Amino acid sequence: MNEEQIQMLDGKNKILLFRRMKDQGASAAKLIFQTEHTFEYERELDAIVTKDGTVVKVGELETEVDIEAIAAKNDPVGSMLQSAMINGERLEIWEVNVDEDLADDGKYPAVYAQGYLSSWAPTASAEDESEISSTFIVDLKPQFGFATLTAEQQEEVQYAFKDTVADDEDESNGDVEDENTED
Repeated sequence: MNEEQIQMLDGKNKILLFRRMKDQGASAAKLIFQTEHTFEYERELDAIVTKDGTVVKVGELETEVDIEAIAAKNDPVGSMLQSAMINGERLEIWEVNVDEDLADDGKYPAVYAQGYLSSWAPTASAEDESEISSTFIVDLKPQFGFATLTAEQQEEVQYAFKDTVADDEDESNGDVEDENTED
């Protein structure tokens, strides 16, 4: 393989979206100011020594998602997640890789799971921003596929380039040619 085919994945391109199971009529939403998350897959393996050699007994898959974010004022998703934790409500979670190079027909690679938050820990440091730490425990096995992002979800990920003129003056919708392109 040549180097053009192999590229690093940027962690900043992987975002988490959430929705309460009872709200499936609404789109999933992004927790604001996510800083880090870890999708952790774990399986217990027991080595059993026999007279013929060691055999391995494979346990069930356990999956959890550790979530870190800066707390935001008036974030409806943060409030919903805290409420879901306190009330033991079932949630849906998506880890969506918004890297445009990986998009397929407008959809992005994603991991989908259902489960519950087992913790919700807001911090309040005197010198730093207030942070939220949480752990999502996955029920059954996560599913892999492609997710569609609405225009609103895409705006939450990153704002698009805007031109300096008023929107009604610019018919090109912000498209600017790169002057550094060689002919």
